[in-house]
Amino acid sequence: MLTFAATLGFSNLLGLPAAHAKDCAGAELRNVGGVARAWKLADGGVAAYSKMNINIDGYARAYHPQNASAGALLHLCNARRPYAPDGTSYNASKDNPTCTGRFMDDYARIGAAGWKDTSVGVIRWFGVLGRDQVQLNGVNIKSVVPVLQKDGSGFYVSPTALADNAIADAADQSRYLNPLRVPAAVVPDSVMAQGVKMGSFGVAYNKDTRIAVPFVVGDAGPAIGEGSIALARLAAGLAIKDPIQHSERYKGQVDAKNVLWIYFKDTPAPYDSTKEVSTVQNAKDAFQAWGGEARLALCVQQVPRN
Repeated sequence: MLTFAATLGFSNLLGLPAAHAKDCAGAELRNVGGVARAWKLADGGVAAYSKMNINIDGYARAYHPQNASAGALLHLCNARRPYAPDGTSYNASKDNPTCTGRFMDDYARIGAAGWKDTSVGVIRWFGVLGRDQVQLNGVNIKSVVPVLQKDGSGFYVSPTALADNAIADAADQSRYLNPLRVPAAVVPDSVMAQGVKMGSFGVAYNKDTRIAVPFVVGDAGPAIGEGSIALARLAAGLAIKDPIQHSERYKGQVDAKNVLWIYFKDTPAPYDSTKEVSTVQNAKDAFQAWGGEARLALCVQQVPRN
């Protein structure tokens, strides 16, 4: 079982002499990473308090045309942006009637027309691998044809930005990071602009459970505060589990901004999908090289709350 979460005893750590820990010196950042206040560490990393939302992209059983009835963990409305023939679009997951009603009607109609008929409408896919592009009212819409996995399971390919480049076929699900097995975090573009890279490392600390979990930066996302199922479970004190039931997919989610996310500015390691244990160990090693629990204890106090 992959597990390396550590419960931190900050009462002892805070008494360490300064020489035994790197500090958390830095400067406040405003409106970076989708949060009001972040912290730019002197050595280039980025830290911020946020929630623990859960990212399931990369899992082989994430999305299916028949959704939960076929065993999918997520509804297709979470992986798309539908466009009408006039170019207007809507948020397919804004509420249940839109998700299961309007979107699924559009999905069926657009799919029956071959996905690229702009007179019917198109869907831009995100959590599902999409191919090809169309011009709709002068706007280029990418990733409009969803790709099924080659194993005949009927599930769609669900990619992550971090992938095993030794597997050239983008439609091979095994090239992507498995969110049920690997503790990983999403990174927003604005944080990458600060020097954080895909495939680098970090640590998430849940103040409620007092558990810190090193992670690999594994996917792109809109804001700081989203991690894989494995990361969320470990930070909640739960064991990694694969497979999981539909009812378990959000275990470890934290709705309050009680999670400290720290992204290190370090050297990314190439991702090898056949060596998940090595990825876990690389994250642990990166955490220790960054300063480990002693430095984290200082950042818990110093990083501004949101």
